[in-house]
Amino acid sequence: MGKWNWQHGDWPNFTWDKQQIQARLPSVYHKQGYVAGLVNSLSGSRALTTKALTENIVASFAIEGEFLDANVVSDEIERGVRLSASREMIEGVGLLEENAAALISNVFDKQSEDLTPHRLGAWQRCMFERTYSPAQIGQPATWRTEDVNVVSGGSDDRRIHFEAPSPSRVAIEMETFLNWFASSREAREIDPISRAALAHLWFVTVHPFEDGNGRSARAVADLAMFQTDENAVLYPMAPCILADRENYYRVLERAQSSGLDITEWMIWFFKTLENALDGAITRLSWSVEANSLVTMQPENRLLTQQVRILVLMHDDAEQNVISASQYAAINSVSKATATRHLTDLVDKGHLCVCEGRGRSTKYRLSGK
Repeated sequence: MGKWNWQHGDWPNFTWDKQQIQARLPSVYHKQGYVAGLVNSLSGSRALTTKALTENIVASFAIEGEFLDANVVSDEIERGVRLSASREMIEGVGLLEENAAALISNVFDKQSEDLTPHRLGAWQRCMFERTYSPAQIGQPATWRTEDVNVVSGGSDDRRIHFEAPSPSRVAIEMETFLNWFASSREAREIDPISRAALAHLWFVTVHPFEDGNGRSARAVADLAMFQTDENAVLYPMAPCILADRENYYRVLERAQSSGLDITEWMIWFFKTLENALDGAITRLSWSVEANSLVTMQPENRLLTQQVRILVLMHDDAEQNVISASQYAAINSVSKATATRHLTDLVDKGHLCVCEGRGRSTKYRLSGK
């Protein structure tokens, strides 16, 4: 029996402690339901969706050490870049950020929910090719032809963290995986969350590509979640994985080198998903509150520009303070108008003065 999970005779018959996992499901389902209720309370969630998609793909690339310009990605998502065989739809796609926007938009595309070699191939090409033609988009994935070892250290302290299956096995391994992914969607034997967790681990273990396997595995897990909950777009896991990156790789390594029992991986996945759900609940709750600010009684009602600033300050850790000049630039108003709006927000208890006086006055959220 070999060292790696795929070398075991029962591969890919993964096992895990069903009782432990079943005990975690009610909490996850409750939070998913909470998210759904908040979404229903909003008049629209397009801006939140764009932000979540952007955070998702930017974090997924950052996990692999590739850093995207979030503003460009967001603009392209908002513009509606999609993977398509239409030349008009991909005109101008050239920057990696634009390709990344196309990738994540396609993962959460209701019009294309099946996972196929063609779709995987398009995702993988988005990660590395700065430009591509409609003909290339329509091509199926090209599986790797070289052995892959995940290693660290130099020649004196080289350590093998994982050795992928031989390239001669990849085609049949991926056929087995894709057949399972399709059939398990309606299966009663596995819950939707465990299915996503298993899909992530199984895909990255097969390691079908020369590169981009981690990003593809996270996209596959996202798709699995989205197939059973359309609100999954609003609770991306990649930012939480990035925040726990070292542990992510550590748990993956243990799952791939300790037989077919993947209980530890499952527990880690569930905990990370709950962290993502908690973040989404916080953001959505604030958005519901922000929406109510423009419909209050006249004496407490806020202007759209004021609400825009409160949402920005609440949702962006880097925009934790604001000046009248910044307010004026964001809302396209005069500095005098900006000062009046900000003073009104202070009077109503939403902001407080945190530093400076006169023209150098800066404001932050009350209670922050």
